[in-house]
Amino acid sequence: MHQPALIRHCGVKIAALIMLLALPGAHAKTPDGWPFVEYNEAVRIAKRTHKPLFVYFGFPTCPYCEIANKNTFSFDVLRKRYTEHYVLAYFDIRGNPADVMTLPAGEKLTRADAIKRLRSSPVPAWMFVSPEGKEILMRRGSRTPVEAFIQFDQYVTSNAYQSGSFENFLAQRGMQEAKPPE
Repeated sequence: MHQPALIRHCGVKIAALIMLLALPGAHAKTPDGWPFVEYNEAVRIAKRTHKPLFVYFGFPTCPYCEIANKNTFSFDVLRKRYTEHYVLAYFDIRGNPADVMTLPAGEKLTRADAIKRLRSSPVPAWMFVSPEGKEILMRRGSRTPVEAFIQFDQYVTSNAYQSGSFENFLAQRGMQEAKPPE
């Protein structure tokens, strides 16, 4: 193949790949079947309903988020539990850095500043936030097991965070935080 023909051929393949990657569902965003809403909207809903927030930090092309979505967030028991107990917020860390984000306590920051303040990178990351806007617990990782998310939920919904750390909560119950298999 002549070089210009090779470049045209490669260009067609790259264009096809870009179109394939742009298809809905080709990349991780939020887990299938989970009623996540955009972060600012979720903050408004949490204030109105007095429910804690479960914030999922990610971005649409995050391969590690896709792993978490397939291996952890695909469990109905977890989806049902979290949908019942939390306002589910999605925070796109690759969104427009100049967008104004309203933190649960009411402070307004650019997305870029909010990412720094919330320590939301690397992703995937999760944060539980009280109805009053206080950070309860933050974790990250593509291989966090379902059992860990059940433990997080027990800690938050029991209001144990108001009197002690997650580690103390588990220790008082003779438990350790569930970790991914080696």
